[in-house]
Amino acid sequence: MWFFLVACAVEGEPTLTLSTEPADECRRACVLAELLDGAGEPLAGESVSASIEGVAFGTSLRTSPLGKVQVCGTGAPAGAPVVTMHAGDLTADIALDIRPFGTLDGVSRPVDTDTAVAWTPAFERVGRGPVLLPGEPGAWDATAAALPSVAATADGYAMWYAGRADGDYVIGAATSPDGLVWTRAEGNPLLTAGSEGSWNQFAVNAPNLVATDEGWSLYYDGRKEADGNLGIGLATGTDPLVVAPLEGGPVFSWSESEVEWAGQAVAHPSVQRDADGIWHLWYSTGGQQIGYAYSHDGRGWARYCHNPILTGGTEANWEAGVVKSAEVIRVGERWVMSYSGGGSGNFALGWATSLDGLHWHAATAPVLRAAGEEWEQQAVLGSSLLVVGNELWMWYTGADGTGSSIGLAVAPLP
Repeated sequence: MWFFLVACAVEGEPTLTLSTEPADECRRACVLAELLDGAGEPLAGESVSASIEGVAFGTSLRTSPLGKVQVCGTGAPAGAPVVTMHAGDLTADIALDIRPFGTLDGVSRPVDTDTAVAWTPAFERVGRGPVLLPGEPGAWDATAAALPSVAATADGYAMWYAGRADGDYVIGAATSPDGLVWTRAEGNPLLTAGSEGSWNQFAVNAPNLVATDEGWSLYYDGRKEADGNLGIGLATGTDPLVVAPLEGGPVFSWSESEVEWAGQAVAHPSVQRDADGIWHLWYSTGGQQIGYAYSHDGRGWARYCHNPILTGGTEANWEAGVVKSAEVIRVGERWVMSYSGGGSGNFALGWATSLDGLHWHAATAPVLRAAGEEWEQQAVLGSSLLVVGNELWMWYTGADGTGSSIGLAVAPLP
């Protein structure tokens, strides 16, 4: 629907008519101007420019033989910013209708009305030891069990996790009837590095298990080079422990448009599919910040133009300028996020909430720090969240300086 506004002086003088239509905050917004003389005839070749609060919007253009010109620009904020059009001595204002990212493409996104974190869970550890230790000497995960992703199944729970012995990380799985006692899956590791020259030839890491209407999707990292170049791949199947990687490379790769703030890596996927069938992806970057994208099929993604959605603040705060490994789930009307902050060797788990998935409000302090127990004395990071009854369960990685294990902490829901 187009909206119109007409500006004129008195009868017999030129008129400037404006019209616009709804636009996405990450796409161009346009204003159509029509300039007529006092007799109602088109004024051709006249310069028309536009601005928002004194800042140029689009570029100056000249009217066509029909007296019309369309001025388009990007960067207008969601809401109703007012564009002022200038044509000679005439000016006219029109309010744009800028919708939040993706809403014109079918994404349901409420307006962010929060001014601070909505609630902060009070996590308590379950026991003093991990629920999943590294494997036996010689096993594929003999040094580290890390970065769990837990989902409820018909038989209890399934966990995918990253593990390593002496080399790079690969991915395996475990099952549990109660979320506390875990049994490793037969055939572990279930996902390993690809062949030479592939997008994941050096390592696979950071699994994220998602239940779908068709079965199960497993998103995970792959590393193409010895020291970087990470992408996100996808494996699918009808059983939570039996998935097959898609051919053809990653479904989400780093973008030249994000290199300045993100580096040449996207990793640690956290994927959720909402009630409308829209897929939401929060991802870490080589720049230790967190971005967002959405998809209609879980494979082709539209990036948010105002990424990153979460940064590490300043070096002075507890995050030390580093945030990564977001885990996002839905609790009530909000998205909630746990994330790792603080830098290598000092990671703690932070907390943030959001109404729209784009604008996040973080707690000022971590919700879980290294406890001093031997197995997690150095850092806690890389968690997985799940609502269990009236509680929020969080499986997390604990590091002792030489390896890592997986623990469990629980908090009551608000």
